[in-house]
Amino acid sequence: MNEVKRCLNVFSHSPFKVRLMLLQLLCERLSSTPQNCDDKRA
Repeated sequence: MNEVKRCLNVFSHSPFKVRLMLLQLLCERLSSTPQNCDDKRA
């Protein structure tokens, strides 16, 4: 839980470009994860 708070703290103090980069990374991970799971099942 502390790690989440720390991440949010860094996120809230980070410049806009850094936020966009982090969001992009997060979206890529979220969008790639289900595909990987589906590939393993099939």
